[in-house]
Amino acid sequence: MADTLDIHPASPEERLQCYENVYEFWPMAPSLEEHLRLRLASPKHQRAHWYAGCLGGRVVASLGCFPLKFHIDGQEVDGFSIGSVHTRPEYRRRGFAAEVMDWAERDRMRQGARLSSLYSDIDPGYYGKQGYLRCPSWNAWAATDPVSFGTGDRSWALQLFSASRALPELQEAYRAYHGAFPLAVARSLGYWKYTLQKQPGDEFYWLKDPESQTQGYVRVTEMDRAWQISDFAVRQERSDSLRRLFGLVIDLAKRKGKTGVGGWLPDEPAIRALFDLQARTESVTMVKPLDAGLKIEERHLATADRFCRIDHV
Repeated sequence: MADTLDIHPASPEERLQCYENVYEFWPMAPSLEEHLRLRLASPKHQRAHWYAGCLGGRVVASLGCFPLKFHIDGQEVDGFSIGSVHTRPEYRRRGFAAEVMDWAERDRMRQGARLSSLYSDIDPGYYGKQGYLRCPSWNAWAATDPVSFGTGDRSWALQLFSASRALPELQEAYRAYHGAFPLAVARSLGYWKYTLQKQPGDEFYWLKDPESQTQGYVRVTEMDRAWQISDFAVRQERSDSLRRLFGLVIDLAKRKGKTGVGGWLPDEPAIRALFDLQARTESVTMVKPLDAGLKIEERHLATADRFCRIDHV
């Protein structure tokens, strides 16, 4: 007789088992003890809804559902992003992860969720069989070697600022740019505060035009001796503003002695002019409508390449 999983929201004790199980793939520290301590203290992992599939009282498959809202054609809808999908080695190839995903999706639907997303580190076809749609997903990289170049335009500038003191302005700048596309992550003020807790060491820069008017922003994360672009938005003349913004980022990174700049950026001519743009083979963006009345078309999927790295779970 086939084993039947007991699937349910994880208890605090089971959540600790979930964290221990994923240590083989997503360690947060060299030792298991430190990994568990960091997971328990992580704002990201604490805000998730965790689900456990158990056999004999032991967690053998699990995942986290991270609350998220989306803009779809200007409408804000509730959803979530799935992360840390894991099955213990001795129980793999028995469909347990898919069972937990299905149970979790139905449970979140009962709470009002209409759209699910995830970032696949395995063959996206696995999640495609479960109804997830693959979105264009790119990774950009620009080396700051002596022959690399940025904008060369000194009439525009980047201005360092404190994000915690400018949250309403950041929220509006993000909404004005990303919210205008058919599909985007929506960010409440509370979610913005969470992202600052998630990566407290990031630097934020306003993009200033020759009249010192703000035309966008960029968020960068220190990665060894390189910069990761974790978030961005621009205002008017999008392609030209993107070229100016990221050209200045490359110039600044070079002056600060960084080896390069990279991140999740959209497939735009201005981006390809400055960066080597390659399709991601990991963290591939995928979405799944949970509501039959929610239509996700190719035009929605095409603009999901603007999902920012800071929103990754």
